[in-house]
Amino acid sequence: MLAIYVAMIHKGVIKIEDVPTAGGNRDKVKAALEATGMDQNGNIV
Repeated sequence: MLAIYVAMIHKGVIKIEDVPTAGGNRDKVKAALEATGMDQNGNIV
């Protein structure tokens, strides 16, 4: 699911606020976005 959330944020389908917080998903998605060179809105930095 992590890759799906990252892709959806990058495409502009969802925002980081739409990612569930259960199980630390939101934190993992934030870390994955930063690791791939994107900000929390999915824009390439």
